[in-house]
Amino acid sequence: MDLFALGTPLIDMFAKADDALLKKIGVTKGATNYFSAVQLAAMEKKLGRQVFYRYAGDNARNVCEGFAALGGFCGFAGAVGADKAGAEFSANLSECGIADFLQEKKGSTGKIVALITPDKERTFCADLGVSSQCNEFDALAVENSRMLYLSSITLVVKAPVAKLALKYADAFKKAGKRIALSIENPPMVKENAKFLLSFAQKYADILFLNESEADALLGKGAERKLHFLKTKAPIYLKKGKHGSLLFYGGRMNRIAAMKAKVMDTTGAGDAYAAGALYGISRGYSVLSSAKLGCYLATKVVAKFGAGVPLAHTRIRLKHR
Repeated sequence: MDLFALGTPLIDMFAKADDALLKKIGVTKGATNYFSAVQLAAMEKKLGRQVFYRYAGDNARNVCEGFAALGGFCGFAGAVGADKAGAEFSANLSECGIADFLQEKKGSTGKIVALITPDKERTFCADLGVSSQCNEFDALAVENSRMLYLSSITLVVKAPVAKLALKYADAFKKAGKRIALSIENPPMVKENAKFLLSFAQKYADILFLNESEADALLGKGAERKLHFLKTKAPIYLKKGKHGSLLFYGGRMNRIAAMKAKVMDTTGAGDAYAAGALYGISRGYSVLSSAKLGCYLATKVVAKFGAGVPLAHTRIRLKHR
Protein backbone atom coordinates (compact mmCIF):
# COMPACT_ATOMS: atom_id res chain seq x y z
CA MET A 1 0.00 0.00 0.00
CA ASP A 2 1.04 3.58 -0.59
CA LEU A 3 -0.64 4.80 2.59
CA PHE A 4 -1.92 3.21 5.82
CA ALA A 5 -4.11 5.31 8.13
CA LEU A 6 -5.42 4.80 11.66
CA GLY A 7 -8.56 6.65 12.70
CA THR A 8 -11.76 6.78 14.74
CA PRO A 9 -14.66 5.66 12.49
CA LEU A 10 -17.98 7.48 12.73
CA ILE A 11 -21.14 7.86 10.69
CA ASP A 12 -21.89 11.54 10.08
CA MET A 13 -25.48 12.69 9.68
CA PHE A 14 -26.64 16.20 8.81
CA ALA A 15 -30.13 17.49 9.59
CA LYS A 16 -31.93 20.81 9.27
CA ALA A 17 -33.11 22.24 12.58
CA ASP A 18 -34.20 25.46 14.27
CA ASP A 19 -33.47 26.98 17.67
CA ALA A 20 -36.73 25.62 19.07
CA LEU A 21 -35.63 22.06 18.28
CA LEU A 22 -32.23 22.63 19.87
CA LYS A 23 -33.93 23.91 23.01
CA LYS A 24 -36.30 20.94 23.05
CA ILE A 25 -33.41 18.49 22.73
CA GLY A 26 -31.48 20.39 25.39
CA VAL A 27 -28.18 20.99 23.59
CA THR A 28 -25.66 23.82 23.58
CA LYS A 29 -25.75 25.55 20.22
CA GLY A 30 -22.53 25.49 18.23
CA ALA A 31 -20.88 22.94 20.52
CA THR A 32 -20.40 19.17 20.57
CA ASN A 33 -22.94 17.55 22.89
CA TYR A 34 -22.52 13.93 23.95
CA PHE A 35 -25.28 11.31 24.11
CA SER A 36 -25.55 7.59 24.70
CA ALA A 37 -26.06 5.26 21.76
CA VAL A 38 -29.69 4.74 22.76
CA GLN A 39 -30.35 8.48 23.04
CA LEU A 40 -28.76 9.25 19.69
CA ALA A 41 -30.66 6.42 17.97
CA ALA A 42 -33.93 7.86 19.33
CA MET A 43 -32.92 11.32 18.06
CA GLU A 44 -32.08 9.92 14.63
CA LYS A 45 -35.47 8.18 14.45
CA LYS A 46 -37.31 11.32 15.53
CA LEU A 47 -35.52 13.50 12.99
CA GLY A 48 -36.50 11.11 10.19
CA ARG A 49 -36.43 12.88 6.83
CA GLN A 50 -34.83 15.96 8.36
CA VAL A 51 -31.58 14.00 8.03
CA PHE A 52 -30.65 14.96 4.46
CA TYR A 53 -27.05 13.69 4.31
CA ARG A 54 -25.40 10.62 5.77
CA TYR A 55 -21.83 9.51 5.13
CA ALA A 56 -18.90 7.71 6.72
CA GLY A 57 -16.80 10.16 8.71
CA ASP A 58 -13.37 10.61 10.33
CA ASN A 59 -10.45 12.76 9.30
CA ALA A 60 -8.19 9.80 8.44
CA ARG A 61 -10.94 8.13 6.37
CA ASN A 62 -11.49 11.39 4.49
CA VAL A 63 -7.77 11.54 3.67
CA CYS A 64 -7.89 7.96 2.44
CA GLU A 65 -10.86 8.70 0.19
CA GLY A 66 -9.09 11.62 -1.46
CA PHE A 67 -5.88 9.62 -1.81
CA ALA A 68 -7.74 6.69 -3.40
CA ALA A 69 -9.73 8.99 -5.71
CA LEU A 70 -6.45 10.19 -7.20
CA GLY A 71 -5.37 6.63 -7.86
CA GLY A 72 -3.43 5.78 -4.71
CA PHE A 73 -3.67 2.45 -2.87
CA CYS A 74 -4.40 2.92 0.83
CA GLY A 75 -5.83 1.14 3.85
CA PHE A 76 -7.81 2.35 6.87
CA ALA A 77 -7.82 0.86 10.37
CA GLY A 78 -10.29 1.67 13.14
CA ALA A 79 -12.91 0.17 15.43
CA VAL A 80 -16.62 -0.26 14.66
CA GLY A 81 -19.44 -2.16 16.29
CA ALA A 82 -21.00 -5.33 14.87
CA ASP A 83 -24.04 -3.32 13.80
CA LYS A 84 -25.71 -1.74 10.76
CA ALA A 85 -23.62 1.43 11.03
CA GLY A 86 -20.42 -0.63 11.17
CA ALA A 87 -21.45 -2.48 8.01
CA GLU A 88 -22.28 0.88 6.42
CA PHE A 89 -18.81 2.21 7.22
CA SER A 90 -17.15 -0.92 5.83
CA ALA A 91 -19.23 -0.67 2.65
CA ASN A 92 -18.13 2.94 2.23
CA LEU A 93 -14.46 1.91 2.38
CA SER A 94 -15.12 -0.66 -0.33
CA GLU A 95 -16.96 1.84 -2.53
CA CYS A 96 -14.09 4.31 -2.21
CA GLY A 97 -11.45 1.71 -3.03
CA ILE A 98 -9.90 1.76 0.45
CA ALA A 99 -8.53 -1.47 1.94
CA ASP A 100 -10.51 -2.43 5.06
CA PHE A 101 -8.57 -2.98 8.28
CA LEU A 102 -11.58 -2.43 10.56
CA GLN A 103 -11.84 -4.22 13.89
CA GLU A 104 -15.25 -5.16 15.32
CA LYS A 105 -15.68 -4.39 19.01
CA LYS A 106 -18.48 -5.00 21.48
CA GLY A 107 -20.68 -1.93 21.44
CA SER A 108 -22.03 0.51 18.88
CA THR A 109 -20.38 2.24 15.94
CA GLY A 110 -19.83 5.93 16.61
CA LYS A 111 -22.27 8.47 15.16
CA ILE A 112 -22.52 12.25 14.99
CA VAL A 113 -25.67 14.21 14.14
CA ALA A 114 -24.93 17.74 12.94
CA LEU A 115 -27.96 19.99 13.42
CA ILE A 116 -27.80 22.92 10.99
CA THR A 117 -29.87 25.98 11.87
CA PRO A 118 -30.92 28.71 9.36
CA ASP A 119 -27.95 30.87 10.46
CA LYS A 120 -25.66 28.04 9.17
CA GLU A 121 -24.46 27.26 12.71
CA ARG A 122 -23.70 23.58 13.31
CA THR A 123 -24.51 21.90 16.61
CA PHE A 124 -23.12 18.41 17.06
CA CYS A 125 -24.77 15.54 18.91
CA ALA A 126 -22.30 12.71 19.30
CA ASP A 127 -22.01 9.14 20.48
CA LEU A 128 -18.40 8.10 19.90
CA GLY A 129 -19.27 4.45 20.47
CA VAL A 130 -16.30 2.10 20.09
CA SER A 131 -14.45 4.42 17.67
CA SER A 132 -11.44 4.82 19.97
CA GLN A 133 -11.21 1.16 21.02
CA CYS A 134 -8.99 -0.01 18.13
CA ASN A 135 -6.12 -1.94 19.77
CA GLU A 136 -4.93 -4.74 17.45
CA PHE A 137 -1.54 -4.17 15.80
CA ASP A 138 -1.12 -5.45 12.24
CA ALA A 139 2.55 -6.10 11.44
CA LEU A 140 1.74 -6.88 7.79
CA ALA A 141 0.21 -3.42 7.39
CA VAL A 142 3.55 -1.93 8.39
CA GLU A 143 5.53 -4.30 6.19
CA ASN A 144 3.36 -3.68 3.13
CA SER A 145 2.86 0.10 3.44
CA ARG A 146 5.11 2.97 2.41
CA MET A 147 3.61 5.68 4.60
CA LEU A 148 1.60 6.09 7.83
CA TYR A 149 -1.05 8.76 8.39
CA LEU A 150 -2.18 9.79 11.88
CA SER A 151 -4.17 12.69 13.29
CA SER A 152 -3.37 14.21 16.67
CA ILE A 153 -6.79 13.11 17.95
CA THR A 154 -5.78 9.44 17.81
CA LEU A 155 -2.64 10.28 19.80
CA VAL A 156 -4.18 12.20 22.69
CA VAL A 157 -7.54 10.52 23.27
CA LYS A 158 -7.53 8.55 26.52
CA ALA A 159 -8.32 5.21 24.90
CA PRO A 160 -6.61 2.13 23.39
CA VAL A 161 -6.24 3.74 19.94
CA ALA A 162 -3.68 6.20 21.35
CA LYS A 163 -1.34 3.39 22.43
CA LEU A 164 -1.85 1.70 19.08
CA ALA A 165 -1.00 4.92 17.22
CA LEU A 166 2.29 5.17 19.11
CA LYS A 167 3.05 1.54 18.35
CA TYR A 168 2.49 2.10 14.63
CA ALA A 169 4.60 5.28 14.73
CA ASP A 170 7.48 3.39 16.33
CA ALA A 171 7.19 0.55 13.81
CA PHE A 172 7.10 2.83 10.75
CA LYS A 173 10.01 4.92 12.06
CA LYS A 174 12.07 1.80 12.77
CA ALA A 175 11.33 0.58 9.24
CA GLY A 176 12.53 3.88 7.80
CA LYS A 177 9.13 4.74 6.36
CA ARG A 178 7.41 8.13 6.25
CA ILE A 179 4.92 9.29 8.88
CA ALA A 180 2.42 12.06 8.12
CA LEU A 181 0.71 13.87 11.00
CA SER A 182 -2.30 16.20 10.97
CA ILE A 183 -2.76 18.46 13.97
CA GLU A 184 -6.52 18.53 14.65
CA ASN A 185 -8.99 20.09 17.10
CA PRO A 186 -7.50 23.28 18.69
CA PRO A 187 -8.83 22.70 22.25
CA MET A 188 -7.32 19.19 22.33
CA VAL A 189 -4.11 20.48 20.76
CA LYS A 190 -3.74 23.25 23.34
CA GLU A 191 -4.29 20.81 26.20
CA ASN A 192 -1.65 18.42 24.81
CA ALA A 193 0.68 20.89 23.06
CA LYS A 194 3.90 19.79 24.77
CA PHE A 195 3.36 16.12 23.92
CA LEU A 196 2.24 16.80 20.33
CA LEU A 197 5.19 19.08 19.64
CA SER A 198 7.56 16.44 20.96
CA PHE A 199 5.85 13.75 18.88
CA ALA A 200 6.01 15.88 15.72
CA GLN A 201 9.71 16.56 16.19
CA LYS A 202 10.48 12.89 16.77
CA TYR A 203 8.21 11.17 14.25
CA ALA A 204 6.64 13.49 11.67
CA ASP A 205 8.08 13.49 8.16
CA ILE A 206 5.12 15.53 6.87
CA LEU A 207 3.02 17.88 9.01
CA PHE A 208 -0.39 19.48 8.35
CA LEU A 209 -2.20 22.10 10.44
CA ASN A 210 -4.31 25.22 10.05
CA GLU A 211 -3.90 28.62 11.69
CA SER A 212 -6.02 27.88 14.77
CA GLU A 213 -4.24 24.57 15.31
CA ALA A 214 -0.84 26.22 14.88
CA ASP A 215 -1.71 28.82 17.52
CA ALA A 216 -2.90 26.07 19.88
CA LEU A 217 0.34 24.15 19.35
CA LEU A 218 2.85 27.00 19.45
CA GLY A 219 1.05 29.98 20.97
CA LYS A 220 0.59 33.44 19.46
CA GLY A 221 2.79 34.25 16.50
CA ALA A 222 2.74 30.60 15.44
CA GLU A 223 3.26 31.39 11.76
CA ARG A 224 6.61 33.02 12.54
CA LYS A 225 7.58 30.21 14.92
CA LEU A 226 7.01 27.59 12.23
CA HIS A 227 10.15 28.92 10.53
CA PHE A 228 12.20 27.72 13.46
CA LEU A 229 10.39 24.53 14.41
CA LYS A 230 13.03 21.86 14.95
CA THR A 231 11.87 19.33 12.40
CA LYS A 232 13.07 18.39 8.93
CA ALA A 233 9.48 17.75 7.86
CA PRO A 234 7.73 19.87 5.24
CA ILE A 235 5.06 21.78 7.17
CA TYR A 236 1.83 22.68 5.39
CA LEU A 237 -0.10 25.53 7.03
CA LYS A 238 -3.65 25.64 5.65
CA LYS A 239 -5.19 29.12 5.44
CA GLY A 240 -8.56 28.42 3.81
CA LYS A 241 -9.53 30.98 1.17
CA HIS A 242 -6.09 32.57 1.59
CA GLY A 243 -4.33 29.46 0.29
CA SER A 244 -1.56 27.82 2.26
CA LEU A 245 2.07 28.14 3.30
CA LEU A 246 4.81 25.57 2.94
CA PHE A 247 7.73 25.66 5.37
CA TYR A 248 10.59 23.47 4.22
CA GLY A 249 14.37 23.58 4.09
CA GLY A 250 14.53 26.93 5.88
CA ARG A 251 12.26 28.59 3.31
CA MET A 252 8.61 29.57 3.15
CA ASN A 253 6.53 29.24 -0.01
CA ARG A 254 3.09 30.75 -0.49
CA ILE A 255 0.56 28.65 -2.37
CA ALA A 256 -2.34 30.70 -3.68
CA ALA A 257 -5.86 29.41 -3.26
CA MET A 258 -7.46 28.13 -6.47
CA LYS A 259 -10.81 29.41 -7.66
CA ALA A 260 -13.70 27.35 -6.36
CA LYS A 261 -17.45 27.53 -6.01
CA VAL A 262 -17.85 27.00 -2.28
CA MET A 263 -20.92 25.12 -1.07
CA ASP A 264 -19.54 23.48 2.08
CA THR A 265 -16.02 23.51 3.56
CA THR A 266 -16.40 20.17 5.38
CA GLY A 267 -13.40 17.98 4.60
CA ALA A 268 -11.44 20.67 2.71
CA GLY A 269 -8.39 20.34 4.96
CA ASP A 270 -8.48 16.55 4.68
CA ALA A 271 -8.65 16.80 0.88
CA TYR A 272 -5.65 19.13 0.91
CA ALA A 273 -3.67 16.59 2.96
CA ALA A 274 -4.80 13.75 0.68
CA GLY A 275 -3.65 15.56 -2.45
CA ALA A 276 -0.30 16.53 -0.94
CA LEU A 277 0.36 13.01 0.31
CA TYR A 278 -0.55 11.52 -3.05
CA GLY A 279 1.86 13.87 -4.78
CA ILE A 280 4.67 13.06 -2.36
CA SER A 281 4.01 9.32 -2.75
CA ARG A 282 4.43 9.74 -6.52
CA GLY A 283 7.70 11.63 -6.29
CA TYR A 284 6.39 15.16 -6.87
CA SER A 285 8.16 17.99 -5.07
CA VAL A 286 6.64 19.12 -1.77
CA LEU A 287 5.58 22.37 -3.50
CA SER A 288 3.87 20.66 -6.46
CA SER A 289 2.21 18.29 -3.98
CA ALA A 290 0.74 21.29 -2.12
CA LYS A 291 -0.79 22.53 -5.37
CA LEU A 292 -2.36 19.13 -5.93
CA GLY A 293 -3.78 19.35 -2.40
CA CYS A 294 -5.28 22.74 -3.22
CA TYR A 295 -6.83 21.36 -6.39
CA LEU A 296 -8.45 18.44 -4.60
CA ALA A 297 -9.81 20.78 -1.90
CA THR A 298 -11.58 22.87 -4.56
CA LYS A 299 -13.47 19.78 -5.69
CA VAL A 300 -14.60 18.91 -2.17
CA VAL A 301 -15.87 22.39 -1.21
CA ALA A 302 -17.97 22.58 -4.39
CA LYS A 303 -20.37 19.96 -2.97
CA PHE A 304 -21.91 19.13 0.39
CA GLY A 305 -19.98 16.84 2.75
CA ALA A 306 -16.44 15.51 2.80
CA GLY A 307 -16.83 12.97 -0.02
CA VAL A 308 -14.57 13.33 -3.05
CA PRO A 309 -16.32 13.46 -6.46
CA LEU A 310 -13.24 12.26 -8.33
CA ALA A 311 -13.34 8.47 -8.39
CA HIS A 312 -10.62 6.95 -10.58
CA THR A 313 -9.26 10.36 -11.60
CA ARG A 314 -5.59 10.64 -12.56
CA ILE A 315 -3.79 13.96 -12.39
CA ARG A 316 -0.30 14.58 -13.73
CA LEU A 317 1.99 17.30 -12.43
CA LYS A 318 5.50 18.18 -13.50
CA HIS A 319 8.23 17.42 -10.97
CA ARG A 320 9.67 20.60 -9.51
